[in-house]
Amino acid sequence: MIYDRVKFFRRRQFVLGPEYIDYEGWKKLKVIDNCLLTVHPDLKTTVAEQQESKAILLGYFIDPYQPELNDEDILKRFVGTSESLNDICTGLETLTGRFVLIVKSRANLWMFHDPCALRQVNYCFDKDGAMWCASQPETLAEQLGFKYDEEMVSYRNMLAFRSGREEFWIINDRTPYREIKYLLPNHYLDLQNGTVHRYWPGTGCIGSLSVEESINLCRPILQNSIEAASKRFDLKMGISAGCDSRRSLAAAKDVNSKIYFFTHTPTAFKEVDMEIPALLLPKLGIKHHKIELGEMDNEFRKYYESSVAWAREKHGRIAYSALKHFGTEATVLNSNISEISQVYYWLPKSRINGEGLAVATGLNHPLAINEFDKWLEGAKPVCEGAKMNILVLFDLELRSRWIAAAISEYDIAYETFNPYNNRRLLQLELSVNERFRKGRRLDFHIKQIRNMWPEVLMEPINPKKGIQGKIKGFILDSIIHKVFTPWLPIIEYLRYLKLKRKFKQELNG
Repeated sequence: MIYDRVKFFRRRQFVLGPEYIDYEGWKKLKVIDNCLLTVHPDLKTTVAEQQESKAILLGYFIDPYQPELNDEDILKRFVGTSESLNDICTGLETLTGRFVLIVKSRANLWMFHDPCALRQVNYCFDKDGAMWCASQPETLAEQLGFKYDEEMVSYRNMLAFRSGREEFWIINDRTPYREIKYLLPNHYLDLQNGTVHRYWPGTGCIGSLSVEESINLCRPILQNSIEAASKRFDLKMGISAGCDSRRSLAAAKDVNSKIYFFTHTPTAFKEVDMEIPALLLPKLGIKHHKIELGEMDNEFRKYYESSVAWAREKHGRIAYSALKHFGTEATVLNSNISEISQVYYWLPKSRINGEGLAVATGLNHPLAINEFDKWLEGAKPVCEGAKMNILVLFDLELRSRWIAAAISEYDIAYETFNPYNNRRLLQLELSVNERFRKGRRLDFHIKQIRNMWPEVLMEPINPKKGIQGKIKGFILDSIIHKVFTPWLPIIEYLRYLKLKRKFKQELNG
């Protein structure tokens, strides 16, 4: 395969700073004096202006309440009438998409991104105090001469990552460079004074809804987001045996004929991820496609590793195989962040601190403990005011960096669309009592699926193999997690003790 050097060099990325970057073929756009954008040609850029206001969109919006609107239509909302931060934050609340939004309103200049920061922003200051932003920290480090942070190198090399027990991810707002920070979800940058501010969740934003009320309010957000994406993009959808992709499949009922459904060849012990879609999709009248994961060739690897800081081998193989199968212009529907509302993490209330979060995530490194403590300082009072479980916000803001990094790694091959990347959707799901959506209990999401397209449940979700596995699964899912766990988290507590014991052994060893 021949790789065009303009297309594949840091594809779909941007740089913002006091001067343009001399990258071949990249677009150049003036925001204001001393604030200049250099943008890869495959990152869609939309501009709206009115009098003293200007809004610039990098990426795309989808409004599930008005799915017929395009990026230009939606972007116009952020100029002219939007004179306050509250107007902008309110306007972003209902939007799906993957984007960076820059808004100039009179003397103010702000930068926002999508709810889970799937379009990443990294930022720093040069020796003259000017602010720089970019999709990847590597770009800023090259421009400004920064070196790797030894503390981060030590973190990257810890046992959990070297052994393969955990897949590498970077924590809090850190990057591989001490001088460069990562803009977390729910925060915006004030580009005029170089400060970062949280704007969500707001006081009382998590309400109280029954399962049925939430399902009825969530359904049009998911369905309309996917319908709009199917009309705009050459849409592909990955599907496995799990609940996340099954929910996306159900929401795609009315437009499934416009979507190409596929599954990667599975890793060891994950054969069910190929077997279930291969059985289910033909029953629904949908063709199922299989993509063989292959090794990256040398030329692709060169572009891939120069695109993303500390790029991961697994995701490079996925991107390379997708590129060979789909060509260069596909958009893939990704469902990974849909489990945020399931309250994946559990800790005793007395252990919700830096060390407790490090235990829960298996990150046995002093840096993880310190960074989690820093994050908790600002997150705890916000969650109390919003009536939000802080472990959910942890999953959304910190753990989501794993999937945001993966999606950036896939940018070299395809654009990504995630219908769950919508703040209103998350609020509506979190308004349901945790007893119905906690941990491994899938009642809430299965009811959502049944409400949208019940036939997609003809095959089981993540079935266990063998008599012993099926019996164990029945006891856990139908008895313990359904009857006992919602009221008395015995399994969670035992798991926590096991993780804590392993954590202490590795930290001291």
